[in-house]
Amino acid sequence: MLIAAQNITVAQTSFDVNIGSGVWTAICTPAVVDDNMVWNPGASVTTHLGFGMKTVLSSHLTIGIGVRGHYMAENDSYRTQMEGKYVKGSYSLQLGSYTWHLDDDDCDDRQEMFINWEEEHTENGEKVYEKIIGKKEASTDYAMISVPVKIGYQIGKFNPNFGVEYNYRKGISKNVGELHSVGLTTGLRFDLNDKFAFSTDFYGGLTKDISHKGTVYYGTRDDEENQDAIEIRDFSWRSYRVELSVHYKFGGGSAN
Repeated sequence: MLIAAQNITVAQTSFDVNIGSGVWTAICTPAVVDDNMVWNPGASVTTHLGFGMKTVLSSHLTIGIGVRGHYMAENDSYRTQMEGKYVKGSYSLQLGSYTWHLDDDDCDDRQEMFINWEEEHTENGEKVYEKIIGKKEASTDYAMISVPVKIGYQIGKFNPNFGVEYNYRKGISKNVGELHSVGLTTGLRFDLNDKFAFSTDFYGGLTKDISHKGTVYYGTRDDEENQDAIEIRDFSWRSYRVELSVHYKFGGGSAN
């Protein structure tokens, strides 16, 4: 009996645990309103611990999937420079250096107002109702789970890669709801040897982390039927991260 030998390429898979850190920010849209900057640029530290898997599909093509747990420090980039304040029957909306307002003498018992009052405190003996868009989201640290899926191209010890990533996030110290987002991720991995690798990754959000609608009304605070909307603004934020990681590999032999 004659047995013919054939060259068969077998997919090889390696696994790793990884740890790293980086920085993250969120960009507000719109960032500028009426020539005034409303986005607060800012960046904070993020750290992560994760598990990854990389499979060699051919002599160069690879696919990788991972799960990471992140700690993300609070970030002022979620806080806009748009503030609303209601004091003793009068109201002003401060947007950068521009203010919408009506004088008490002009509006009598009517005033401008801003929806979704968030805080109440006292200034000079008067009750103040204040709204700062994004203040709550900017005042908490976050715990996040990310799931990246990437296609890579192996060139020697280097593996440039590109893919998509799903994020689930929850505020740690404040009552911030669950945040779900999807984005694109790209990076470069360097396989030092059969045990250690280093990687750098960039994530950019495609979907919104959070969104707020801000409306300036002319009308009494409790008379919703007779209010006229002066300005309506939709604000949303997408997050971005840059991270460096160290990987400890096991399994897979020559899969790198």
